[in-house]
This record gives sequence, C-alpha cells and structure tokens, in this order.
Amino acid sequence: MTHDRKKGLLFASTGAALWGSSGIAGQFLLINENIAPEWLTFFRLLFAGLLLLLITHFLYGKTFAIWKDKKDRLSLLIFGAFGMLGTQYCYFASIRYSNAPTATILEYLMPILIIFWYCISEKRWPRMVEIFCTIFAVAGTALIATGGDFENLAISGKALFWGLLSALACALYTVEPVKIIKKYGAPLIVGWGMFLASLFLCPVALLTPFTGTIDAPVLLAFAYVVLFGTICSFVLYLGSVAYILPTEASIISAIEPLSSIILSFFIFHLLFSFWQLAGMVFIILAVGAVARK
Repeated sequence: MTHDRKKGLLFASTGAALWGSSGIAGQFLLINENIAPEWLTFFRLLFAGLLLLLITHFLYGKTFAIWKDKKDRLSLLIFGAFGMLGTQYCYFASIRYSNAPTATILEYLMPILIIFWYCISEKRWPRMVEIFCTIFAVAGTALIATGGDFENLAISGKALFWGLLSALACALYTVEPVKIIKKYGAPLIVGWGMFLASLFLCPVALLTPFTGTIDAPVLLAFAYVVLFGTICSFVLYLGSVAYILPTEASIISAIEPLSSIILSFFIFHLLFSFWQLAGMVFIILAVGAVARK
C-alpha cells in the first residue's frame, strides 16, 4: 500500500468518525443540556459557515464569484434553504427525540433515495443490486423503528419522521449542488450553504425560547461540533478523494454510524436490542453495496 493511499484512507476514516462523534456531542447538548435544536442548528451553521468562508477566502479568494451568475445564485439558495438547513435541523431534531446513533443511521438512508432520483432522471428501472439494497435498507429501518415488534414502535414517531426527513434533505444536499461545486469548489459552496441556512433559520430560532444554560461543558461541546464535527470532518473527508476513489471514501463513511453507536455505549451507556442492531447492520451493508456500484 502506497503512502498516498494510506493517507487517503486515514483522512476518510477520521473524517467519518468525527462526523459520528459530532452527533454524540449534539446529543449531549440537546438531551442532557436541554438546548433547543433550533438554536443549536442556527449557531452551528452560522459559525461553521463563516469559518469555512474565511478559510476559503484566505486560501483561494473569489469568495463572492458565485453571486454574479443568476443561475448559480438560485442553485446556491435552494441548496442552503432545503439541502443544508433541512439536513442539519432534521438530524438534530431526530437526535432530540431519540439518540445520535438512531438519527445517524436513519440519515444514512440517503444513498438509497439518490438511487431512485437517478432512476427517475435517467428514465430507467432500478437495477437488481439497487432493488436488493433498497429492500435491505427498508427492512433495516423497520427493525430500528420497531425493535422486531411490528405492533409497536421502539422509537417515537417524531424521531422516525425527522430521521427520514433528514435522509431526504441529505439526498437533496448531495444532488442539487453538483454543478456549482464542480465550478466553484466544495469549501466555498458548503460555506455559503451553511451561512445562508443560518439566515433562513434565524427567524425561527428567535421565535423559539432559549432553553438550557451556557456553561463550560456546553461551550466545549459546541466548539467540538463546529470545529471537529463540521470543519475538520469536512476538510478531511473531502481531502481523502485526492488519494483514494470517491466510491472507496463513501464505503469508509460507514464508520460514521459505527462510531456513533460505539461512543453512545461508552458515554451514555446506551443499549440497543438485537433487532435494532441487526437493522443498523442491514442499512450499513446496503449503503456499502450501493457505494461500490
């Protein structure tokens, strides 16, 4: 194995693990410290977006180039309002009503939704591997939601609703900005997307009563979410595709839900039933198979 390949694998796995760990920090803020998801999402998007824009400005310049093109400007606004904001807020809302591993796994259904998007846009039927992966993903979701008891939900309906909505928003987040990312680069687009999403969420946050207290543990957890769970994870994961294939990086991203499960066990002593763990494995295998194809 070459040095560059090792570097790529290390970058991708570290980035995915940091993404998973940010959900654990988010769970601490949302459940243990009773911070409203509206406020946590707003501050995360605002600070992470501004930091990414500053980094991009000093490294590459041309921070405002995208605003000169009407079509690109519209695509960016759609990405920020529906893709970025939907992904971040729905994910934290799902954590609020369940826990970080469950929300992460539900959001991880995103590639399955993208399959159907491309089937519609390419006017074709799903391939056999795509059908089987979808069946596995749906079965996995059902097992997580019911714990094997199909007459009752093992998680709340709100957690399931927000988790599935986060997967849908994440699919839009992935598909919508492809053209402008190729034109302007991912750091600039993600930075603007986060900043715009924070502006769209601002009125909702202001109308939401601020709960919880601001103390050292809260500030440290929030700093971790922004710096490591957002900035570092994004830069590392994006940087990995310079050394390994994007498909390999996407398969390695399975570390994200796994790290969330492991950390939730050690930090929150959170236990899952056999059927819920089986459901998580089903989803991870299904997404891994899709990524390889």
